[in-house]
Amino acid sequence: MFSTLRQILGENWHWRHQVWSLAKIDLVRTYRGAALGKIWLFAKPAVYILVFWFALSFGIRSASDVNGKPFLLWLACGVFPWFYMSDIITSGSDIYHRYPYLVNRLKFPLSLISTFYSLSLLIVLGCMMLFTIIVCLMLRIPLGVHLVQLPLVLALMFLFWTAWSMMLSPLSAISKDFANLLKTLSTPFFWVSGILFEIGKWPQWARLVMAFNPVSWSVEAVRDCFVYDRWFWSDPYSFLPFVCVLLMFALLALHNHHRLYMEVPDVI
Repeated sequence: MFSTLRQILGENWHWRHQVWSLAKIDLVRTYRGAALGKIWLFAKPAVYILVFWFALSFGIRSASDVNGKPFLLWLACGVFPWFYMSDIITSGSDIYHRYPYLVNRLKFPLSLISTFYSLSLLIVLGCMMLFTIIVCLMLRIPLGVHLVQLPLVLALMFLFWTAWSMMLSPLSAISKDFANLLKTLSTPFFWVSGILFEIGKWPQWARLVMAFNPVSWSVEAVRDCFVYDRWFWSDPYSFLPFVCVLLMFALLALHNHHRLYMEVPDVI
């Protein structure tokens, strides 16, 4: 297990410049040929936010300020991270079929594929977070000192969802049924993870269960930076379960990579 960890860390460090280059290439390729180019990075999330805001404000009528901050900011802090996680849950869980030409290159480490794909999505999320900060400053929405923890929150999200991709991609490469099953998780994760609802108002047992949901933790941690004005580690009943899940997924990622990385090129 430790030898596999050293191998993966060594590969990522040795190929770090290539990882960064591939992440940028993947980002450019996604929007190549589109007249509006990088505007599409924000267009889809913005449309989702406006639709949800309209539905919750004028339909369900449950949109009210949260902790003295505009509901729209609270909503954006849930939807923006969700787009990063949604892409990992769907495409990132079957990443080897997305880049078969890299899988079949003998000298290219498989562990790097999950890393640069997650990094390319993280760049987009980082731009969205910067955009949110700029809008808050323009509208004079107060941002507290807790915003300084945002890079650490994004780093933890990157570690977890990269491990998620590395853990599940070998299984998806071997079994198409497993890959199709994972693609169905996106919608359930969205509706049960508190992206549109305040988890703090849920019963105690429900909050305890949600503490083991990585999507829920990620969304709440980003909201801690912008809306709730608290340190994400200040509540051990939510942070410690996330750490446990992160460690478990990391160990499973190492196990699956060690057991299956030699078989993946044969089935792609």
